[in-house]
Amino acid sequence: MTHVLSRLSALALLLILGACTGSDPDAGNPDTGTPGAAKACDAYTGPAVASLRHYRGALHEHSSYSDGDIHSIPADYYAAAKTAGLDFMGGSEHSDSLDPLVFISLGNDCFSTPDGLLTCLTPSVDELNKWNSIGKQSEAASDADFLAFRGFEWTSDRFGHINVFFGKDQTNAKTDGGYLLTMESFWSWFTRSPDTLLLGGGDDSVAVFNHPDDKTLGDFDPGRNWWMLRHVPQADERMVGMELYNSGGRRDYYADWYALALDNGWHVGAVSGEDEHGTNWANAELPKTVILAPDLASATMKDAMLARRMYAVVGGEDVVVDFLAEGHPMGSRLSCGAGTSVPLHVAVRRRDGGSYDGRIALFDKAGEPLARSTGSSLDYRQPVSATERWYYARIENAAGESVAYTSPVWIKAR
Repeated sequence: MTHVLSRLSALALLLILGACTGSDPDAGNPDTGTPGAAKACDAYTGPAVASLRHYRGALHEHSSYSDGDIHSIPADYYAAAKTAGLDFMGGSEHSDSLDPLVFISLGNDCFSTPDGLLTCLTPSVDELNKWNSIGKQSEAASDADFLAFRGFEWTSDRFGHINVFFGKDQTNAKTDGGYLLTMESFWSWFTRSPDTLLLGGGDDSVAVFNHPDDKTLGDFDPGRNWWMLRHVPQADERMVGMELYNSGGRRDYYADWYALALDNGWHVGAVSGEDEHGTNWANAELPKTVILAPDLASATMKDAMLARRMYAVVGGEDVVVDFLAEGHPMGSRLSCGAGTSVPLHVAVRRRDGGSYDGRIALFDKAGEPLARSTGSSLDYRQPVSATERWYYARIENAAGESVAYTSPVWIKAR
């Protein structure tokens, strides 16, 4: 009898734990592969998939520290994110105005009234060293349930914009030669230690290509879109993403640039950018980024971005997306046996627990998808190629409009 009661108690405990896990909208899903089945690929070595939470947050915010609302500071957008219930926020003031003693704001309201002009030209103590001030404000805003992190937007209106996060240092495209002349100054900075005497550097940072094809001199310029996304091998590890949504609405033409970046050898994942220059930071109608990580510690979230465990969600939608390749989460690079095939699995649900009734498309190149599915899941077996190939999923609503883009998985033969 004692053994029977013990087994019943254990069963009850398992049922309770299962119910608790199922009620958490941000909890990860376990590997859905067949138990005991022979694996085609090397074992996954990252954090347990079941431990990965879907942290929902926002990237790419502006305040009076660059060209946002002239009465705002970074602490305001971090506060807005916490009020909205987001898990994290990364600000990215334009690099133009972050050098020490460059205290002016560049917001539109600077020039609309005399009071506005006076506001923009009158420095406060924190504006005399904005970069350090942003660091202090992000630290003050962070707690056990929310991560605020500092970033900047490297701003070239010829080559394109790049958001840089988690680093000690920053660089100004207007003064490093990167605004019109060359991308090499940025890549040199990005791959150099921040402790380099006099020069600094960003090799402790991660970075994202912003709103592709939106900041160019014209289609005639071969330098547009970061020299047409020419691959820079020494920067590949920490160029972690590309915006698939930016500000309001859908920008699905970004997906063609996403595919080009992947074809060119970049290992970039999918993110969104709110790119908010007013005071609507964290608004539900602005696009969000979801990062898959075991916890909200700064180092953990940075590691998750380095692993490309993230996806982009359009404004007004709130979905949870899992994309697994033989149990490896999105962002993974798999080495697999030649002549084998790899199971790809996509699952979508509403964050409120509701089922998802839409479409899923799986891509391995620009243009037509490799596979499609109607409903909340897609399963596909992909033969292993000798060379590395990439695969990502686009989540659509019933009308075929995009709702989310996942980061890819990359698969190659051993």
